[in-house]
This record gives sequence, structure tokens and C-alpha cells, in this order.
Amino acid sequence: MKITQVFTLGICCILICAAREAKSYIYMDTITNKQKVLSFYKQIVGQRKTELIPEFIAEEYKQHNPTVKQGRAGITDMINYMKTLPPPPEDAKSPIVRAIQDGDLVVTHLDVSFMGKRMAVIDLFKLKDGMLTEHWDAIQPLPDESGKTITATNGATEVDPNASAEDCRLVVDQFYKAVVSKQSANQFIDAAYVEHDASVIASGVGLADYLSGPDRSVKIHRLIAEGDFVAAQLQFNGSGKTFVFYEIFRVAKGKIAEHWSVEQVVPDGIKPEDMF
Repeated sequence: MKITQVFTLGICCILICAAREAKSYIYMDTITNKQKVLSFYKQIVGQRKTELIPEFIAEEYKQHNPTVKQGRAGITDMINYMKTLPPPPEDAKSPIVRAIQDGDLVVTHLDVSFMGKRMAVIDLFKLKDGMLTEHWDAIQPLPDESGKTITATNGATEVDPNASAEDCRLVVDQFYKAVVSKQSANQFIDAAYVEHDASVIASGVGLADYLSGPDRSVKIHRLIAEGDFVAAQLQFNGSGKTFVFYEIFRVAKGKIAEHWSVEQVVPDGIKPEDMF
């Protein structure tokens, strides 16, 4: 998918509805990095308060989306553009489906509708001293899923605070090590596993075999874990193309129980490493 400045800005515009169904954890009197990111969505993106950008965005803010300017200027341009667009309906549903925090990293999983199209989006933010300092993302168009019981973004949404993030991270790490070494990884998959990736479902071979196919390779950049959720930032090569690839796993009883993903081809003329 070729990404453009207007397309990226359009997607960000939809996030303004996040302010309408926000939970109590996104107000500014909270202090966690996840809360700061959700407050960014609400107050900067949702309410278009450009005057608050210095309170959220560090001067050295690094943007890994090649269509957006670096630093605060990129965010300012985005919000100023959004001010020219009409707001969504008051009853618009929040696109934020999941949020995962691991130290200074926060992952959000979104289901976005814009101009008659529906897209899955994963944002990854890095923070320092409560300020957003770095951002990565991937955007994937979704097919019509009307009538389907399992869709690209539905399923479990709440992090289990009683689950061990390190134990769950280890399960996913061992799964990937098996995939990368072309060894069987099916022992890490629960018998009642739920797959949300349409490409994996269509392949008919399961996630492990899909990722470890003869024409595919996976490079792991980050594993971000909170409770029973683990998000992975990956570089995925397949069919002669390089993709920015994000996966989210839910782990239960030492097995991968549920899986979501968002993939985006690296645009022509862009070095893959610049998007990581």
C-alpha cells in the first residue's frame, strides 16, 4: 500500500472520536506512559489543542512514518490540517481497541473507518520523562467483514493484570526463535487458539508455518509485554517485498491463545531500517 501525507492525516483525524468514549485512565492527572499516550489521543488529536503539543511531544521527537515531518512540526501540521475537517458524530465509537505498556514503550491497536474504508492501525510510541519522543506505525486496509464472528480487531481487549508479562514474553520469544530457525513452533500454540489475521486463515497452515515458509523471513525488533498481552515489532520479508509487521498475542496458561496483526509494505524509495 502506498502511503501519502493526506492518507496518514485522514487516519489520524478519525482518532478524535477517542475523546468521546475515553475511560477514566486517560485524564491528565494520571502518570503512566499508557495514560499519557491516551491523553495525547484525546487532547491533541481529539480536541485539536495545538497549544498543548509542548506538554506531550519532546523537541527531538523522531517520526518513523516517512510521510510525516520530524519533531513537533509534524504533529502541528497534522493537527492544523485536522482543524480544516468536520468533526465526527457525537456518538462515534472510539477506534482504540487495545493499549499495551511496557516501560517506556506503549502500543495501541486501532480499528479506523475513513472515507468509506476501514483500516487496522498499530501505533508504537516511546516516551521519556512523560514526553513522547519517538513513533512508529503500520496501516492495513481491511476487507468487508460483515457477518463474521471473528474479525481483524475483535476479541479480548483488557490486559490481565495478574498475568506475568515476563512469562508471556518468554512464550512469544521462544515461538519466534522456533520460527526463525525453521523448527516446529506448534507446541507454543493453544488447542483453542483464535486467529484474527485473514492471510493466516486463508493460508490454511497456521501461524507458525505461515511465518516460516520457504520464501519468508522474520526479524524481531521489539517485544512489548503487559500482563497476558505481547506485541511484536517485526520486519517481515515475503513474496519479494519487505513489510513493517506488527503482531499482538494473548497468552494463556503458557500458550499463545489469540493473535492479531497489521502489516504494511515498505514504500518504494524508503530504506526498511528507517521505519524501525
